[in-house]
Amino acid sequence: MSLSTKLIEGTKPEAETLAELQKKMSLPAGKSITLMVFETSFKDKKVYCCWSGGAIKDGEPQLTLVGKAALEALVNLPLGSTEALIFQELKQGPTLLKDKVRAAIMRAPEGAKICFVGDMQGELDGHMHKAFNLAQGTIKISH
Repeated sequence: MSLSTKLIEGTKPEAETLAELQKKMSLPAGKSITLMVFETSFKDKKVYCCWSGGAIKDGEPQLTLVGKAALEALVNLPLGSTEALIFQELKQGPTLLKDKVRAAIMRAPEGAKICFVGDMQGELDGHMHKAFNLAQGTIKISH
């Protein structure tokens, strides 16, 4: 089975982060925001993940505001395990991004939540959809 990823609609960050994001982006309150939170399947394993802008410095994630919102939405997701939250930094290099993603999924336990961290608006822009084999359609949740 190949890697397959679907966007999850209806995910929500913490209320304070959402308000900060709406203010920064000049969005009206109540306007829905779709964050990069996904259900990803590879081989016989299903995990939940997000794409968060930022970097990992000294072993600690340093996330952008949108990246923080995506992480919170992933953590708040009523699907997957509450036991495992994994941070995985992604960068371009000699190993293909899709191979790095597959390796991270294979290391993770079933149902894990993985926060993929990287330069989403620069180095990784235009590459993430291919690396994750983003499929048509969405999974809709409300919580």
